[in-house]
Amino acid sequence: MAITDHLKHKTIGVSFPPELRLRAAERARSLSLSFSKYVTLCIESELEGRPPQGMVENLLPKGSEGLDLDDAIEKGKDYSVMKAASIGFEDDIEAILKEDEFNYKRAAPAAHLRTDFLVYKGDPENSKTPKIALECKFNIAKRSTIALGQAVILKALPEIKGVVLCVPYLKHFDSHVRDAFQSQGIPVATPDTVSDVIREAFNKKGR
Repeated sequence: MAITDHLKHKTIGVSFPPELRLRAAERARSLSLSFSKYVTLCIESELEGRPPQGMVENLLPKGSEGLDLDDAIEKGKDYSVMKAASIGFEDDIEAILKEDEFNYKRAAPAAHLRTDFLVYKGDPENSKTPKIALECKFNIAKRSTIALGQAVILKALPEIKGVVLCVPYLKHFDSHVRDAFQSQGIPVATPDTVSDVIREAFNKKGR
């Protein structure tokens, strides 16, 4: 049982060297903890004979498997790098949409969903204006199933005329995955073809 489970909390004054307090405060923020909670968990870990880095385990529900903090940090770094790359890719696509003078909204709502770009053939304020949902996937290989499911759901919305998937390049894009999208009527584009593919989607007969 953690020490704080059976004793009442009591506020006490503790003096920290400025540099140590700053480092501890930054560490607490990285773990989404208050400063006092972070210090309390560190002290508990020390008194219970566990390494300080193991204190993150106190954040997990009882009976949960221990958390490998080093692994969590490494995965967090990988995720942050990939997220930055994905946002950068969307920025590149937005620049193309602007240059080719499309009417669009970024991170736009579509019914109860949200799409990376909603491209309009006409006035965005007119509810009857045809709309194409443009989904941008920087790393489709790791999330192809989820991306396909999202695209199919978007395509089924009555207000959406069609869906276009945009990826950075086709060279290493699994042909089976590409076929799966196209079998659902969802064309796959790259930055150099995305404008033409959007125009073709608007000109396609149907909704």
